[in-house]
Amino acid sequence: MNPVRSESERLNEKTIDQMFVNMVEYGYECPPFVSNAILKTAKTVFVPDQSNPNTINVGQMKILGVAKSEPAGKPLSKCMMKTAVVMLDAGSEDEEIRSKYGLAALRQARLSRIANEALDQGVLLTQEDVAYKLLNCSVRTVRRDIKALAQRGIVVPTRGQQKDIGPGISHRTKIVRLYICRKTYTEIERTMKHSQTAIKRYVQTFGRVAYLTRIGTPTNDVAFLVQISDRLVREYQELYHLYNEDPAYRERIEEIVESAEFCQADKRGARGATQ
Repeated sequence: MNPVRSESERLNEKTIDQMFVNMVEYGYECPPFVSNAILKTAKTVFVPDQSNPNTINVGQMKILGVAKSEPAGKPLSKCMMKTAVVMLDAGSEDEEIRSKYGLAALRQARLSRIANEALDQGVLLTQEDVAYKLLNCSVRTVRRDIKALAQRGIVVPTRGQQKDIGPGISHRTKIVRLYICRKTYTEIERTMKHSQTAIKRYVQTFGRVAYLTRIGTPTNDVAFLVQISDRLVREYQELYHLYNEDPAYRERIEEIVESAEFCQADKRGARGATQ
């Protein structure tokens, strides 16, 4: 028996998602594929708005940071502070990273995720915030992780790197770009040290944004419908326009858009209207 895998399986069995699946399977004698489909539908309908700072779900934490509007160099004691809700523990997705790539990779994934989620809510965290209040490590470790992520093309938007935030893209956009460039899920996972579950979700979300953009939906409406930040919508839209205009990638973009759930729902509705 692989002791690492066994430990991972035990941790996954404790997640809220797995608890729901178990209840459906054993309570209603559903096969696994049905129980997982029910879970997906239930989360779509009942999971609260992740962008609402007053909503805290399992694995999340409310953190205080500097308002993004505050200029670089201004003393922290004089800066306006804001709160943000960040995902500290993403459950099985984080466990997938830890079991395959180790604790350092998990810490870096959490660092990137937390910093970007805070920025999406108009908050910049300091390296000290992330080190001491969230990741329980030294500031030196956080700086080393930021450097390691930068080598993979990922900018971590902390207060100390405020000047570098503009031209950088989030880890989510970097992952989608790799997929558009015909990298496989396994290759992206190995390069970015992210779970395949998260990678597939980023690609699916990009497909929804691309589809809604294609039919002329305003940016703020896209953000509401897809339940992501305006900033990420704009990143995805720029990516869509860039690669959709390139004949070498247009077919790949079309594949992603065609698989988007919004697009599939529209097709089902159109077929129903003609029957």
